Amino acid sequence: MSTKPSCIRIPITDMPPSANAMRSHFYDGEKVRSVKSKPYAAWKKAAAWEIAAARPGRICGPYRLYIAVQRDWRSKRARDIDNIIKPVSDALVAAGVLSDDHLAEEVNAKWADDLGGPAVIASIYVAGLGVS
Repeated sequence: MSTKPSCIRIPITDMPPSANAMRSHFYDGEKVRSVKSKPYAAWKKAAAWEIAAARPGRICGPYRLYIAVQRDWRSKRARDIDNIIKPVSDALVAAGVLSDDHLAEEVNAKWADDLGGPAVIASIYVAGLGVS
């Protein structure tokens, strides 16, 4: 008999690009087109492989996502914490940990001073269980 995990903790080695850098825009005749930026697509693919390789499990249905992000990760450049949420959510879906990010009932992101190596640690709880 298998049980569904009530919490999954996932370290992600590299810092995600800002949500501001997720798309590239260009003119195609009279229209402005938008595509995923190459740096974002490369980060998402690498992060999804890293996550999937760890075989963390899967949470189907509503969930709560808590993201801790290493402060001053390899740079003293200021970043906005809210611009890290979407790339992390997308990588979790791409890795198969979450079925769809529209099922998030709560999302929280915070800076951390010492995560012990990874750039990001995502903790995902089945909605109704775990941290409140």
